[in-house]
Amino acid sequence: MTSKALLLVSVAASVVAACGNYSNEDLEFMAAVPSSSQLAVVLPATTNQNQAELAADTHNGIGQVNSLLDDVLGLIDTVRSYEPTTRKTNERIWGPFPDSNNPGWQWQLDVTRSDATTFGYVLEVAKSATPDDWVQFLSGSFDAAGGAKQGNGMVTVFFSNLANAGFPIDPQTAKLTSLMINYQNYQTPGSPVSATLVIQQLPDTNGVTSLTFTYEILADGSGEIGFTLVGNIVPGPNIETLTINAQWLASGAGMATLAVVSGDGAGLTQVECWDASFDPTYNSKPWMTNENVGDPTQCPAAPTF
Repeated sequence: MTSKALLLVSVAASVVAACGNYSNEDLEFMAAVPSSSQLAVVLPATTNQNQAELAADTHNGIGQVNSLLDDVLGLIDTVRSYEPTTRKTNERIWGPFPDSNNPGWQWQLDVTRSDATTFGYVLEVAKSATPDDWVQFLSGSFDAAGGAKQGNGMVTVFFSNLANAGFPIDPQTAKLTSLMINYQNYQTPGSPVSATLVIQQLPDTNGVTSLTFTYEILADGSGEIGFTLVGNIVPGPNIETLTINAQWLASGAGMATLAVVSGDGAGLTQVECWDASFDPTYNSKPWMTNENVGDPTQCPAAPTF
């Protein structure tokens, strides 16, 4: 996983028109592409150096999700922070804009509308010397049946396309091959934002090649997240599938279950709960019983989704 922002483009204000002069239709096209803040996972932060083990894993997993959303969708946020450069009845185009961080490259965002509520979009990059040879970095679709920023969407990111095109990317990002995001965003007031991210990557130091994150966030700040890791994680000859499922209240108090679904150690399960300070209140870890504490009655009531 990459832990630092991709931020591939930094568009200079001198290149494009000043911000703020948008029509209502411009805003509809802009809203078809999700922002990183729209899909961010929020679990209260902590400075507790001795927080519960699975609380720490949950914080780390959420940090990876939000960092990746910032990397990808933050790039789009930068591009569309300016007015569209081309306006057509059912299309808006932002760019081409030069990439000031990577001279010799340029970016373009193209959003199209196929009917009253259905949009599609692509974000592409090309060498300035060959401006017609666009390379697709990201594509997506959005059904705005619920209204502006409300509905169902999908985003696919092709990290490998950048690498194959010779675009200068950092070593961490170069390990990623693709990302798929499916999301549903507030169909009705109070309903959860739900999303699934599927990441494919070259094996990391733990042998992880695939990660899946599924989460739901309620308006009051409570939420749940599940992540699945596939790789040679547990010592032994086989490939493992590990899952962690966590739920938390707006205060931060929560609970999580870690399970080895297949491979070496299949069937092993840990259950842990923590309070609003992220101190463990209950831990059942059959393979390391000296870490067990408390009992299940000390776990918080799970939020209702």
